[in-house]
Amino acid sequence: MYIPENESSIKSIRIPTWSFKVVAGLLGALMIYSSFSAYALNNLNKKYETSLKNIQELTEINNCQKIEIENLNLNAQKIKEQLEQNIKALEEVKSAVGLKSETSTETDEKDFSDNISHLPVDDTYSVYSNTNSYDLSDEISNLKTSLISLSKQTLSQKTEIDESIVSINKRLDYLRCVPSIVPVVGRITSGYGYRKNPFTSRGSQFHYGVDFAAPYGTDVVATGDGTVLFAGYHAGYGRMVIISHGYGFTTSYSHNSKLLVKKGDKVKKGQVIAKVGSSGRSTGTHLHYEVKLNGKNVNPAKYF
Repeated sequence: MYIPENESSIKSIRIPTWSFKVVAGLLGALMIYSSFSAYALNNLNKKYETSLKNIQELTEINNCQKIEIENLNLNAQKIKEQLEQNIKALEEVKSAVGLKSETSTETDEKDFSDNISHLPVDDTYSVYSNTNSYDLSDEISNLKTSLISLSKQTLSQKTEIDESIVSINKRLDYLRCVPSIVPVVGRITSGYGYRKNPFTSRGSQFHYGVDFAAPYGTDVVATGDGTVLFAGYHAGYGRMVIISHGYGFTTSYSHNSKLLVKKGDKVKKGQVIAKVGSSGRSTGTHLHYEVKLNGKNVNPAKYF
């Protein structure tokens, strides 16, 4: 009912009872929808925050894995370069001491180099850093497998190097011991072979060594590492030193004025062992030098 303020007639408005129920229903539905929407939005926010947190964690894992891959890649590359340098250095040492690589060794080294070159350690990081995958565990596992392969190659190479070192040491010992330098600074006055008798100047006789003319007192040196077998006076040869060098070689130094070593001494190549003189059966100041191989005289000139 509507009652106006002036004298106008009173008007009456009727609102159906059911309209209140409709409005109440709509308000209830709106409240339920709002509650559901709020609940759904809250769940979405929680899921978003959880997803964001997971993404951040995966990103951190991904970055750590990328760093690990880069480090593994760098380590593998360093090992690879070191192995290649080892191969080159080993061959240079072998060549320096006169050791030739066997065909099988060369083949093994070629295969070894090929194996190294095919290991996936060069572009690993650049490839995996561009991938969309957050989990690089498989790639890390592959790199670790490559490193294990490199480690096996390293052990194999170490065995080869150890064996080569034995051969190299034997070769170096041979080079140190074998006569290879002149025993005195002087002029050769008589070589190895037949010559006129220096005392009678008639007929010929075989000269088993090389004579070096040098001033009295000049240093006489050992022509290789070895052990003194004899140091003393020998008829005809005067003051004499005989050295055993091993490998079937012996050398003798005769007509000296002074001996500086004694029997049993260990001597080194180039070590002064005596002084030039003219002791024994001699026509002048000189050194008579002989080389024997397996007990037989050989031309000393082959071992200067």
